[in-house]
Amino acid sequence: MAVSRIDLKGQSISMDGETADRLIRLGSGDAALLYLYLLRRQGSYDPVEAAHALGWTGPQLESALAQLRQLGLAGGTEATAPSPSEPVPTPDQAPEYTADDLAVELSDRRSPFAALLDEVERALGRKLPNSQVLILLELYDYAGIPAEVLLVLVHWLQARYQRKYGPGKRLSMKYVRQVAYQWKERGLDTLEAADGYIAQQNYRETREGELLGALNIFGRQPTATERRHLAQWLEWGFGGEAVAVAYDITMTNLGRLNWNYCNAILRRWHEKGLHTAQEVRAEQKQERPAAPASRSAGGKPAAAPPRDVESQRRENQRGIQEMKRLLEQMKQEE
Repeated sequence: MAVSRIDLKGQSISMDGETADRLIRLGSGDAALLYLYLLRRQGSYDPVEAAHALGWTGPQLESALAQLRQLGLAGGTEATAPSPSEPVPTPDQAPEYTADDLAVELSDRRSPFAALLDEVERALGRKLPNSQVLILLELYDYAGIPAEVLLVLVHWLQARYQRKYGPGKRLSMKYVRQVAYQWKERGLDTLEAADGYIAQQNYRETREGELLGALNIFGRQPTATERRHLAQWLEWGFGGEAVAVAYDITMTNLGRLNWNYCNAILRRWHEKGLHTAQEVRAEQKQERPAAPASRSAGGKPAAAPPRDVESQRRENQRGIQEMKRLLEQMKQEE
């Protein structure tokens, strides 16, 4: 094939040859893409915004960053935690708001709180009693969460709650309070950060659902342990078709779904660089060489002779050894 030159358009971003060679030798598209992302932003790194921009899960982003650091191409620290001089508000230190505090806030025409309350009640489809309105006031006034972020949070939690429990179920403001403080602690107190986090969560849940379907799991949420496995498989780069093949092997060998056994299969494929169902099946074909066909006197392929006992014994032994290796790996992961 003739060598051609491709003119690259757009703003120039410099990268020295040694860095390019390191990324090429690494062979990780994620690491290379993250490096370009960081170059474009002159090293500025916000995990939530980066995950949103790249369309990645948290574990996928952390894995790519770890690879860059191992190559010596990324250093420094991430400003994900607030400085000690600006402590994060905690629910146990929140003041007790009263009806008088609420009346003062609602009467302040410069405050967006009244409009926020109207929108939250519209999103929840009900009028909130004073006790729950005071929770909203606490989040707005004491926790310092902007009105637009609180509204985004309520809409998102309401949608998730109804998907899980069905329409008509009421989202508790106590649960909103719990998640709101978690967001505050993680720095999700701007509209950009909140939107990025929600996009990241929605992406992860969509991919999780694909993998759960491949495992024949429907109608329930994964447990914390199952979710860790799913996140790991996504980080390794597996999709639903490859996981379905691993599930089929697990069911054939064990007669039931065993997460550690399935994880061991996928780990082995990952170590071999096999991440799609097509790659796995091609590898399996190579591991099962076909016996040469002999021909009969009439020129037609003769029936394959039965394999000798020793050949069958060796194949059984290989299967037993592979089973032992996977079981041992499962024990180490427990």
